[in-house]
Amino acid sequence: MTASTSNTCANCGHRLAPWDKFCAQCGQDTANHPPSLWEFVHEFLLHYVAFEGKLWKSLWGLLAKPGFLTTEYLAGRKQRYVLPLRLILTLGLVFFLVIKAEPGDNLLVLDPPAKAAQRGPQSAASAAAARLDPVAQAKEKAKADYEADRQKEQEEPTGPSDDEQFEKLTQQLPVPMASALKRSQARFKADSNAEMKRVAARMLALAPYAVLCSLPFYAGLLALLYRSRRQPFGAHFVFAMHLHAAWYAVLLVGQLPGWVFTTFAVFWANAYPVLALKRVYAGAWWSTVLRALLLLLLHLLLLLMGLVVLGLVGALG
Repeated sequence: MTASTSNTCANCGHRLAPWDKFCAQCGQDTANHPPSLWEFVHEFLLHYVAFEGKLWKSLWGLLAKPGFLTTEYLAGRKQRYVLPLRLILTLGLVFFLVIKAEPGDNLLVLDPPAKAAQRGPQSAASAAAARLDPVAQAKEKAKADYEADRQKEQEEPTGPSDDEQFEKLTQQLPVPMASALKRSQARFKADSNAEMKRVAARMLALAPYAVLCSLPFYAGLLALLYRSRRQPFGAHFVFAMHLHAAWYAVLLVGQLPGWVFTTFAVFWANAYPVLALKRVYAGAWWSTVLRALLLLLLHLLLLLMGLVVLGLVGALG
């Protein structure tokens, strides 16, 4: 099929000029033909992923000039760079794809039997040496006495067991939540490693949404610390999006092999917020550093609460 030669928009009927590629009234493209596969891919990349020429200029401004993109956006120069929401979505998508593709999820798994087997010959040699050393024998005897006292304390009824406390906790929760927690506890007792892996995978899957949900709270912290500036909440929100996008980019650099990239990521992730606050909000250096430290502490509390919620949701899933 060929493109339509109509001089009106097929969507709203607005009159079109022969050179118009988009309708000035509704924004629909004027190519009236079934899209090709490449056009579908291009539309997806254009609307959902910042995969265009100005991405590289935006990345340079984001990484090398802390706070630069925020000042440009607030000054009205938006078309030159990738918009903050698309920027954070793009970098977040790439970051979590890289994290999921990397091996090493076994770091979250505890495997005492395997570790004990690996330490077996060394432990046997250490035990043989200890039997020939009087000081070591005394230490072994003290350790045995301590273990015996601890075993005796555990055998004596000192209070409700962990299961009883868990049961009392679940009784105070809604029935669906209590049932999900009990299923998670049963899976943990049956195979603790598998359950920890499942919860960790669930937390990782929900992490991108958690970051997006945390942006308004982070912007609220900025509004609280800079309330004397009387800036609109949207300005703080733009700063929060650019800052988190920069953290994504820095963490991606830290994933590259080599200690140089890791060192850079650690240093720049901590120095970046101070420099960005200084550029966007101005003010003296001492007040900027003080506000940055307070923001760091409050952000850590926010992250801690977010991890607790993610862990709970991961166990309930």
